[in-house]
Amino acid sequence: MIHEIQVKSALHYHKRAFATHWDLNCYRGCGHHCVYCFAQYSHKYLESKNFFDDIWVKTNIAKVLEKDFSKKSWCGACVNVCGVTDGYQPIEQKFQLMPSIIQCFIEHRNPLAITTKSHWVVRDLPLLTQLNKVAYVVLRMSISTTDENLREKLEPYASKIHDRFEALKRFAAAGLDTGILLMPIIPYINDSFENLESIFKEAKSCGVKEIVADILHLRGYTRQNFLGHVQKLFPQHTNRIRSLYEGSYADKIYSKALHQKIASLRSKYKFNAPLPNTVHMTQRSKQLELFS
Repeated sequence: MIHEIQVKSALHYHKRAFATHWDLNCYRGCGHHCVYCFAQYSHKYLESKNFFDDIWVKTNIAKVLEKDFSKKSWCGACVNVCGVTDGYQPIEQKFQLMPSIIQCFIEHRNPLAITTKSHWVVRDLPLLTQLNKVAYVVLRMSISTTDENLREKLEPYASKIHDRFEALKRFAAAGLDTGILLMPIIPYINDSFENLESIFKEAKSCGVKEIVADILHLRGYTRQNFLGHVQKLFPQHTNRIRSLYEGSYADKIYSKALHQKIASLRSKYKFNAPLPNTVHMTQRSKQLELFS
């Protein structure tokens, strides 16, 4: 069910910095139906029946963002768009909220980080290229496998893997920074060296500058929901995964071995230099770059 709503604020601060301290989400709920989705907890206070099928559309988000950016108190910090729910999920094709949001970033010369697993972001490449001339822009694409059959099981309504890599290639060719979020890495399902290396190899050929990798976490409702999907889709791995996750995090011995695997691939494909740190990036930092 689609719910069109009006919101009072667009920007949300959180102490833990992942990409940035500031988020903007133009939807609540997500139509990608990822079986491992960490954001399902966010609908509990709304008493939503289904995070994937009940989508709240913040129809006035661009106007509210304009007000937030215009406040004297606004620090001009880099904002992570789509941090909780994907701004380029299928419903965006109908409501098209993102172009107006990006236009607001352009007018205020505000740095922007986009996280998505949709090739539809390419639609807004001209606007993002325009923003990149006056403020920092980075696109981080979520990719955890190159196996399309596996992708259909894990992320049934997200973009095909080939299309995501093509989007990264086009952004890199346009001069924008790009990265890959190789997460979640799920034990026994997409953690093989062959799968991980295929992502690193393809990323290199697409001009990607950074890969951030992390293992699956099973906190709160995500645990119950994910293990239910595993029982249906990968019953042969159910007991082994349960034994690794006595709590929210995977067994330390397994985690250490996985991080060593990632480190070896990072070294082999020369992904040791991270992208600019967006946590403390502001309007001023980009303006100074223009004159340096």
